[in-house]
Amino acid sequence: MPAEPDARWTEPASRLPLRWGSYRVRLATGLAMLVVGTACVLGTTTYSLTLLLIGSLMQPSAWAVMPSTIGRRVAVALPVLGFTWLMLGGPGFAWCYAVTLAAWLLVRLRPLPAFAVLVLPIGWSLVIPLLVKDYQEGWITILTSTVVVVVAAWAARWIAIRFDSWQSVRTLRKEPRRFS
Repeated sequence: MPAEPDARWTEPASRLPLRWGSYRVRLATGLAMLVVGTACVLGTTTYSLTLLLIGSLMQPSAWAVMPSTIGRRVAVALPVLGFTWLMLGGPGFAWCYAVTLAAWLLVRLRPLPAFAVLVLPIGWSLVIPLLVKDYQEGWITILTSTVVVVVAAWAARWIAIRFDSWQSVRTLRKEPRRFS
């Protein structure tokens, strides 16, 4: 009897042919650079403009390292950086976290139904300005919005596993074992 094909879901980006590096190393490095770069930008004050420069260089570099198609990585790098700069405006700009999440979902090759999780950071951005009134409490906005984005990213992964939409990843449509 022929063996059953492995029915476990795998990350679509892990099946892409990479020109350099390994999938896990690039994912871990890109994610670490993205977190540190964003933290540097959001930690910027008038006395620490060097952090803005470091973060502004590190964040687009993080997207370049992420394992995905080149078009998706290029499409998100500068818009996400611009919206990260907007986040410096305080809790009124917490909706910008949804842009970063959308870029993450795009680069991670999530199916279209997974983008429904964008309502989480958008919804939170409506609540957080009611709770945080002072610029000194900006860390609360950063911390809670980051938690919401991480939860939403995991929820998007769960949706991707449930839908396992081959239509969401154009580069993988012709994979021979996809329907066996």
